[in-house]
Amino acid sequence: MGKSIFRFWLVNVLISVALFILYRLVIAETDTAATGFLETIIVILDIIVNLGFSTIYLFAVILCSLLFFLNHIEKIRRNKGLSFLTFSGIPAVCLILLIIYILVGFYRYHMVLDPLKMLLLFSVIYLASTILEFILFRKIIEKQQADPKVQQ
Repeated sequence: MGKSIFRFWLVNVLISVALFILYRLVIAETDTAATGFLETIIVILDIIVNLGFSTIYLFAVILCSLLFFLNHIEKIRRNKGLSFLTFSGIPAVCLILLIIYILVGFYRYHMVLDPLKMLLLFSVIYLASTILEFILFRKIIEKQQADPKVQQ
């Protein structure tokens, strides 16, 4: 069982790192042309905001991937709801909070910041990957419960 959980954790870490690198590349490719002093200051502030969002994203995916190891506890592993929370609980909560934050900003200021749009996109992709991993993990668990001699 430990090997299966470790494999799923490793896949999640690889997906997380790939998404983080892709997120940083997208941030690096944004147009930052500035002609005046004020525009230069705004570009610098935009870079700082993007770095902050990418750091938050990195810490969130690290925390989410570490929660996979809670599936070593048999009570959590056998309960589909608790097992789902170890895979996708924090990403789902973060996504809901991000959507609420974007909606409040949109209705209050009638605009959405581009870094928030990118963060939302990458958060949805990460949540979809954790849900897919959970479905595959449950198939392996059910197979092992049906035939205890099968060790993945």
